[in-house]
Amino acid sequence: MEARINKIDLGILIPILALITFSLGVVYSASSSWSVKISGDSSLLFRNHLIRVSIGVFLIFLTSRISYLNLIRYRKWLMGAAILMLLYLLFAGVETTKGAARWIYLGGFSFQPADFVKYALLINIAYLLAKKKDYIGNLYYGYLPVLGYVLAVVCLIAVQPNFSTASVIFISSLMVFWIGKVKMKHMVFTIVSMIPAAILFVLSKPYILNRIFSYKEHTSGGDASYQLSQAIIGFGNGGFLGVGPGNSNQRDFFLPQSYDDFVFSIVGEEYGFWGVTIVILLFAMFVYSGLKLARTMQDDFGKYLAFGITIIIGMNAVINMMVATGMIPTTGQTLPFISYGGTSIIFNSIAVGILLNISTYRLQPKGALLREALAGAHENDD
Repeated sequence: MEARINKIDLGILIPILALITFSLGVVYSASSSWSVKISGDSSLLFRNHLIRVSIGVFLIFLTSRISYLNLIRYRKWLMGAAILMLLYLLFAGVETTKGAARWIYLGGFSFQPADFVKYALLINIAYLLAKKKDYIGNLYYGYLPVLGYVLAVVCLIAVQPNFSTASVIFISSLMVFWIGKVKMKHMVFTIVSMIPAAILFVLSKPYILNRIFSYKEHTSGGDASYQLSQAIIGFGNGGFLGVGPGNSNQRDFFLPQSYDDFVFSIVGEEYGFWGVTIVILLFAMFVYSGLKLARTMQDDFGKYLAFGITIIIGMNAVINMMVATGMIPTTGQTLPFISYGGTSIIFNSIAVGILLNISTYRLQPKGALLREALAGAHENDD
């Protein structure tokens, strides 16, 4: 008998719905000038965003009604699809900006597999950590088989090239390993082993070096990083109270990607310090609630899954805000639930729905239900 509480965690749901609602006004303002330039219609990009967030909200409530335990049954299919998508991009992907192949094009639609892959990988490693809990400390039978999935995904995403997303996936996976009681010496050895490879990769990719040098020049008073400079000007224009919704100056072609990667700068310009603070507090509320859920979950699979989803969304938000404020070099990470974008909104929404469903099981004791779910998977499927 399932001991569900049949009540979703409002500490997770409310901040996400608030961020989505807030995004409507921000994206409409930030994209209006670019929409006119593209099509002559100031609301084109806003309408696209409205459709996507509407689908996202629907998916949040839909997936919140589907037991997260079903993911155990389909996790190999999800992982297989993720690897196939990444292999397709490697061998047949269409190169776009900076020689990167990150998108799959189907008719008039485009799809960025990385947004799907990071959650497919999380589901897989959460299951394996729960299954191998009693012997995860064994290097060869416990840890390395799980690490193999992470390294395969990280390498395939890095060679697109998409070093920032690969780094986020690697770091978030290590954090799930940590909560999954992986031995610290194994994790340290993994990190130390990866550092030389990461350095060589960065040195071989001029676009990464350009971002680093542009960031250094900006912080030392140079003007090479135009995008970052314009983003910081936006925050300066906003001051404490902001210039008001719809009154941004930077959106008028001064700030590239003003409705996407650098939308946080428009928040700062139009809504000022108080608007930025509210956005940060909403993300903080979500992260606190997600981590609290993970801490109280009795089921190990649910615990690791809740922790991973919270960390991925929280980390993406922190990275985006740090980039927009000039604290780190540009990375291309969107601001979850606020930036314009299709696949990011869709898969983050599905992930939040899963998180909400997990919250309805937080009083579920370790017992027959979860043992049965784990036993339903093949024993030799590592």
